Amino acid sequence: MSIKWQALILIVLILSSFGLTQIKTAPSASRAVFETAKIEETSRDISPSVSFQQKASLYSSSWEIEKSPVRKWEVLDPKLSAKAVLIQSLDDNFPFFHSNIYKARPIASLTKLLTAVVVLEEIGANKKITVTERAVMTEGQSGDLKSGEIYAAQDLLKIMLLSSSNDAATAFEDYAGGRDEFLKMLNQKAAALGMNQTLLYDGSGLSDLNQSTASDLLRLTKYILEHEPEIFNWSRLPEFLVQPINDSQTRTVYNINGLVANKDFLGGKTGTSEEAGENLIAIFSLENYRVVMILLGSSNRINESQNLLNWVKEAYVLP
Repeated sequence: MSIKWQALILIVLILSSFGLTQIKTAPSASRAVFETAKIEETSRDISPSVSFQQKASLYSSSWEIEKSPVRKWEVLDPKLSAKAVLIQSLDDNFPFFHSNIYKARPIASLTKLLTAVVVLEEIGANKKITVTERAVMTEGQSGDLKSGEIYAAQDLLKIMLLSSSNDAATAFEDYAGGRDEFLKMLNQKAAALGMNQTLLYDGSGLSDLNQSTASDLLRLTKYILEHEPEIFNWSRLPEFLVQPINDSQTRTVYNINGLVANKDFLGGKTGTSEEAGENLIAIFSLENYRVVMILLGSSNRINESQNLLNWVKEAYVLP
């Protein structure tokens, strides 16, 4: 065979080999593109409840994640009087401190936060609410309500939240058709929010049978911030000038929450009874964070809340 024919045969073999290589690698490349597209599509469909960090761990380990606070372990855990404590960032859910957050305890007037949610969503902010005789006879004088007075629901809510008026809470119960009917609304709302360890027996919190956990109360706090933020906005007012719809007399209702003078206080509620001790839900501005603090069964919630905020500053390096 001549050199010319040998060269021609060699060229044909090289071209054939190159073609086979292309055929074998093309499907693999197609699969890679398909898999990439599949991942991207899945990431778009993922539930909004999945965090940025969770998405990163599912699809890539190289995404940049914002720095979390760093614990300084030489700082010991805080000394507590409260039976349950939760301190957590509302912006990235970072848990600064948790203690007995799933233990149910009497919540006293913290109940009124859920009452406010039910009133706004099931009754309406502008409905006219009459103060009944039964409401005035309810334990406690806070709010200085009188039988027969009529208020816009949102004004009566401000009275209830600032002065922790049991009379105002009872007036809402009566408007809704009585305590039993209002309780159905309260407990249904709690269940809808996933507050599975919460059970309520009145709208004011007078009953020590009204019980919940710090974990459930965190769910309530987040819901209010997202859906009914005016509740916390009202709760940080130092005072409120109120006038019944059917009377020309005005009066000032003062906020009984001792944290209202704290410039970093963004809203919350207190609750107290002999069995419950001193309870607190409070939102604070701390560096670049909105931090929720929940105390159940404290012996001095104001001092303890300040001590715990100082502890967070000492125990963590905040980015």
